[in-house]
Amino acid sequence: MSEVEWMNIFGDNLIDIMNEQGYNQEQLADATGLTQATISKYINKKQMPSIKAIINLAYVLDCTTDELIEFGDRII
Repeated sequence: MSEVEWMNIFGDNLIDIMNEQGYNQEQLADATGLTQATISKYINKKQMPSIKAIINLAYVLDCTTDELIEFGDRII
């Protein structure tokens, strides 16, 4: 899987989970300590998150890290 494909999947998963949990970018940034610009880059598929950021996002969004990086039935 390419870096671009990975960013697309992560960004889509992040948007879905944010919507399910009722977070907007500003709220998520405040809750995670990340900047709103960083959240925007993840959502717009411009930047890959660090492992630390994925763990932090999962904690705040009350989901698993797997849910954020899940690739569905695709085998990497």
